[in-house]
Amino acid sequence: MPTDLTPVALGKASDEELMRRTQTGDKQAFALIYERYNQSVLSFLYRMLGNIEDVESIGQEVFLRAFRFAPTYRYPAKLSTWIFTIARNLAINNIRRRKRSPVRTITELKLEGADGSGDADFVAAQATDDAEQREEISRVLKALDDLPHDQKEAIMLGIFQDLSYAQMEEITGAKAVTLRSRMFHGLKRLGNMLRNDV
Repeated sequence: MPTDLTPVALGKASDEELMRRTQTGDKQAFALIYERYNQSVLSFLYRMLGNIEDVESIGQEVFLRAFRFAPTYRYPAKLSTWIFTIARNLAINNIRRRKRSPVRTITELKLEGADGSGDADFVAAQATDDAEQREEISRVLKALDDLPHDQKEAIMLGIFQDLSYAQMEEITGAKAVTLRSRMFHGLKRLGNMLRNDV
């Protein structure tokens, strides 16, 4: 357990410092971690899984595991990398389980307009009041869902979560060169899909 914690107001503490405090049993510190990461984790999971029911339960599981396994976090490693690794692993497990069971598609779930669903139109409406920009955001997010899983994952982590290739490497276990290739081909395919959609 860390013994060299400096007194800093919780709200001003870095993510990594908050995790060190969590390791000493500080539940308020973990509550702040949850506040800082909940939306981005849910957004990542939704884009990966496309199923709001799974996203909410897996999102809860991400933070339960992060709290339960807090002692395994090694300071000063980036906390975002550690949390997104947990999220990615749980998402992959869910995808494997779904492949073994009947697949539920987004259209079967009728997610349009669901509060906080992460639905492309909902996300677009939250992002801007400009109708043209909303339509463009929605088109991009819908096209993203049509990409192969590995390309979609690289784009979600690299662009939407703004992670470095080194962080993506830690999360996915794939080499940076592979991730760059997935990103390149994913963005190229995305561009082609958007051009053909016009």
